[in-house]
Amino acid sequence: MNEKSDLLSVVVDPDGDQVYVHADLNGLKKLRNTIDSMISKLESDQCDHDHLRAEEWAGDELTTSMLEAEKKNGCTQVHHVKLYAWNTEWKKKHGLFKG
Repeated sequence: MNEKSDLLSVVVDPDGDQVYVHADLNGLKKLRNTIDSMISKLESDQCDHDHLRAEEWAGDELTTSMLEAEKKNGCTQVHHVKLYAWNTEWKKKHGLFKG
């Protein structure tokens, strides 16, 4: 993120069963802009993807922070989030659609 004070942090629990997202207003706006862009592509029947990375992974979209309780419970910081937007054809081809 451009401002160091912006917050968009993703944490996963030790089992990988739960994901925690911590965000402030600017972080949520960044996420919304990314999703809105992908929605626009899908409305034109185009697949799309995007990456959100922490500074440690050559990005600036994600911050690296978690709650103290998450640290104590052994949660892991996520440094790279890949977002995919699939149209009907491609979600079937990739076996992501059960219809």
